[in-house]
Amino acid sequence: MKIFNNISLLLFFPVLLFSCSEDKLDQESIFVDKKVEQNELDKYIEKTYTNDYNIAILYKFVEKESDLDYNLSPASYESSVRMTKLLFHLGIDPYNKITGSKKFIKSYFPKLLNYIGSPAYRNNGTFVLGTAEGGVKITLYLLNKLDESTGKDVEFLNFYYFHTMHHEFAHILHQTKGYPASFEQITGAGYVGDSWNDIYEEESAAEAGFISPYASKEPNEDFVETYSYYITLSPTQWNQRISSGGVEGKALIEAKLDIVRTYFQNIWNIDLDELRDEILARQADLANFDQTSLN
Repeated sequence: MKIFNNISLLLFFPVLLFSCSEDKLDQESIFVDKKVEQNELDKYIEKTYTNDYNIAILYKFVEKESDLDYNLSPASYESSVRMTKLLFHLGIDPYNKITGSKKFIKSYFPKLLNYIGSPAYRNNGTFVLGTAEGGVKITLYLLNKLDESTGKDVEFLNFYYFHTMHHEFAHILHQTKGYPASFEQITGAGYVGDSWNDIYEEESAAEAGFISPYASKEPNEDFVETYSYYITLSPTQWNQRISSGGVEGKALIEAKLDIVRTYFQNIWNIDLDELRDEILARQADLANFDQTSLN
């Protein structure tokens, strides 16, 4: 019986092949490239970011581009529109203005921006505001807190988004061309690694010579924190922050700022004070900036 079944199968198999061979060869393929219609935000991204800078923006949740260690949710369309416009106005165009061309951003700014609607919570109760990966991607979290009210709140925007963006961009720049080793030596014994959140608050960090508690983690974080706080805070806010550390702490932070300022001037031909002035002027005019129109 077993032999008979095998023979039957062999006899039947050519019939299947023959049946398949009878299909019409001129039938339309089932594998059709369907052109996805662009919405207004897609068109704006292509025109403003992709054509000039070769930058792509993922505002529709893409799982493989997201960190699977966290429970995350997509950014809303409205918040994505606001962030896309604000990012260019406060984060990209100031560099164009100061450097005199689009070349700097086109050469060094990450080529992929990834929007996440929710925060990414760590086990210690803190949450990630942004990440940079290999100089090619920046992910910004918590976009769904961005609305008509918060979109004009400079302190909110800096805390949740733009301090992070400049922080991550500065990482890319110093990884491309390193800063002087003398920076690390200013508070060399003070770096505490991942214990920064348990050891320091803002005032105690300033007393130890760090612009923020996170700056005490290690020299690279210290460098980019010093940079990103300086260019997003007003002179009054900056002075209040570093003065909270007393005479000694203030002197240490100012010594670090001198190195950061010289590095950006000599390596990137960027005057930090001019860049800060440009950013602050745009921050001051946010009430008049249209965050929703994509025309």
